[in-house]
Amino acid sequence: MKGFSLLLRRWLPVVLWAGLMLYASTSVASGDRTASMFRPILAWFFPHLNMASVPEINFFARKTAHVIQFVIYAMLLWRGLWLNPPLIVRTRSVVACILGTAALLALASEGIQLFSPMRSSLFSDVWLDVSGAAIGTGIILGVRHFLPRFKRPQVA
Repeated sequence: MKGFSLLLRRWLPVVLWAGLMLYASTSVASGDRTASMFRPILAWFFPHLNMASVPEINFFARKTAHVIQFVIYAMLLWRGLWLNPPLIVRTRSVVACILGTAALLALASEGIQLFSPMRSSLFSDVWLDVSGAAIGTGIILGVRHFLPRFKRPQVA
């Protein structure tokens, strides 16, 4: 049972997060729906805001969400790969695995959007997604470099 527990700790967060990202690629998180969520929030916090600027704010928020969701994905995948015992020992291999799977997940997400009636599929969003994974990986590498307590223990 201990092996199953490690499997769940290692991969359940990654699988759940990837599933949530793919679910958000459907019409559930279309631009019209997110804009309708932003309008009351913006009206509450910024009552003097011109509501004609909501589409631009919505566009910026959606593109930022592409990056942030893949920053989180990279961090969860890094954690899964490097929990003791680590599955991959070399840092370069972990980075390649993260960026490669992020690219595949981004392509799958855009593929879903291609067939969703309320969504548009843009190849530039794949670049945003992979950039987010690269940023997340960079944050982890920076933390590991500057905070020694976060370095992975050496495997004998």
